[in-house]
Amino acid sequence: MLNRCHRSFISSRVFARSGLRLIAVAITLLLFFQTSCFLFKKKKAAPAVSLASVRMAFLPFNVPEGNKDLQWTSMAAMALMVKASELNRDLVIVPLWEAMPEAIESAGASRILTPESAVSTASWLSAEWVVFGDITPSKKAVNLSIDFLPVRSNQIPFRYMKTRKVDMLGPCFPEAFRQFLRYMMVKLPEPKMIESKKIMLYKSLAEAVDREYGWFTEADPGKAKEIVSELALADKRLARFLFDPSVYPELAKTE
Repeated sequence: MLNRCHRSFISSRVFARSGLRLIAVAITLLLFFQTSCFLFKKKKAAPAVSLASVRMAFLPFNVPEGNKDLQWTSMAAMALMVKASELNRDLVIVPLWEAMPEAIESAGASRILTPESAVSTASWLSAEWVVFGDITPSKKAVNLSIDFLPVRSNQIPFRYMKTRKVDMLGPCFPEAFRQFLRYMMVKLPEPKMIESKKIMLYKSLAEAVDREYGWFTEADPGKAKEIVSELALADKRLARFLFDPSVYPELAKTE
């Protein structure tokens, strides 16, 4: 009788231990699956920022005062940056013919813009961002820096820098704009590409823009009709940015 009771007691303890093991295994499996779901749960992508209705001003680039060899690059670099801004068509671009009088007043006779004067110019133009830069000689190359500056103090500026030969600067401008858009968490359209033209192709256009507004030379507006007509056929968006439609009526015509 005692043996039978002893065996029954042992069986009960074994059964209890087995039950506890099963419960422990079940809890372990539950925790594992909960952890797995947490680890492998797909993260939500950060919402893309829209630049719709954001107003941006583009200003001439700084070159060393008196360096006539680089003066044309000031306007050419600006034109190439405007071309690069096609990566985001939501932007509202301040026309150059509105921006230049303010830029000339801000830069003074030196024609050198500082971050402070560039932001001040953008503020007068009711722009939220301003883009300008510096081109300085460096042995057989040039140093290029491009600044994207916010007018609001609670936003952070972005700078792009490269050292290249002058005739190799072309691809830098769309690259800079792509980096800026990524910095701003703006989704880039795919496969959106901007043709990287050589900056030398913009030399005649840059010199015409300079004559139009008098950045380095004496202003002589309205004398670039041939260049404006050619540019309007090739790139009307850029032509409308660089030249005033009230001076060149063909730019006012709708397509």
